[in-house]
Amino acid sequence: MAEKMLHMKKEYDWIRKLLMNEPRGHDVMSGALLTDPCHPEADIGVIYIETGGYLPMCGHDTIGVCTALVESGLIPVIEPVTSLKLDTPAGLVEVDISVQDGKAKEVSFCNIPAFLLKNISVHVEEIGTVEADIAYGGNFYAIIDAKSVGLELVPENASTIIDKAIHIRNTINEKFEIIHPEYSFIRGLTHVEFYTDPTHESAHVKNTVVVPPGGIDRSPCGTGTSAKLAVLYAHKKIKIDEEFIHESIVGSLFKGCVINTTYVENIEAVITKITGSAWLMGMHRFFYNEKDPLKEGFLLIPPMEHETEDVK
Repeated sequence: MAEKMLHMKKEYDWIRKLLMNEPRGHDVMSGALLTDPCHPEADIGVIYIETGGYLPMCGHDTIGVCTALVESGLIPVIEPVTSLKLDTPAGLVEVDISVQDGKAKEVSFCNIPAFLLKNISVHVEEIGTVEADIAYGGNFYAIIDAKSVGLELVPENASTIIDKAIHIRNTINEKFEIIHPEYSFIRGLTHVEFYTDPTHESAHVKNTVVVPPGGIDRSPCGTGTSAKLAVLYAHKKIKIDEEFIHESIVGSLFKGCVINTTYVENIEAVITKITGSAWLMGMHRFFYNEKDPLKEGFLLIPPMEHETEDVK
């Protein structure tokens, strides 16, 4: 699926731009294109797309995709649990969908191996010294204590959160090499995940993830939750099967836990289970007009400086 993703990027990126960019999309639009799988055990292949490009894996999109597959009748549904295996560019992802009266109540997926890559300290202009855990959960994250950089994670601070995240992301990419040990096409820091004390009574941590090129994830972020669990496990702050509830900037929740450990080359990694819910909002039909001077849409924010290039 990684080869499919990069082939699409090279030959058919207009499809992503058409769907993700304004006026059909927006600065944090995300989606999933379904294909035939490449993995012999998989049921469906998925290519995750966003305004900022392509993702090896996306948790909230996985939850949304599986909800839509059930409720639109695109797959055979078994109650109380429908199981799927998704072939993603990051690897095989096993999914269980809790179904009641034909509706997806919640979706749980066992993510690809997540790990803490390194702890860093870096000076960022206009911010100062930033301490970050660089962790992988399907994408690379810089996980940072919001209070340490003077941030309160509330919606009215969105512009400041984004501005600081972009400065931090660009500085880290300038000064550090970040590459997946097994998949060299997964490289560079793409996401910045700030965390703070929760406001929801059930949550353990509140987070805000800034996604490429520069917008805020409204969900608690599935792959970001996996990355956070990898950091907590590496620091011995969570045990296997211990529940962890992640709160987003808008108050939505994902549940997560570490269910097993493994290795990615010589790095200890964790297998995480992430659970969340999605709601079908509508069905849309989009048109591509060759005569439209803005047929692939447009963005009013600058692109990411980092790009993925090859598959090895």
